[in-house]
Amino acid sequence: MNKKIILFIIIIALGVFAWSYFSNPETKEDGDSNAFIFDCPSGVEIKISYDKESDSASLFIEGEEYKIHRVISASGARYANDDETVVFWEHQGEAMVEIKGETMYQECKLIE
Repeated sequence: MNKKIILFIIIIALGVFAWSYFSNPETKEDGDSNAFIFDCPSGVEIKISYDKESDSASLFIEGEEYKIHRVISASGARYANDDETVVFWEHQGEAMVEIKGETMYQECKLIE
């Protein structure tokens, strides 16, 4: 009888551990736990995937990936590459992207 209770407790503990591990987005392998998608008026979707500390991110636009990092902004979250030729700026669920000083995408709305 004692062995059955101990075995039952072990099985429950393993189940709880497995559930908490796989339900926690930070432990998922796909890295999309901090990813967001913005829909632009032009029909283009912009995906940004932040690192765990939100100091850097990967920006995906029309098949291109840009590595960007957080930079100073007056409001919202602003990310750019080292020479600021690619800038992503998000504020209150709306994003814009500048590439080489030209605003390429604006009024993009958060959808995910």
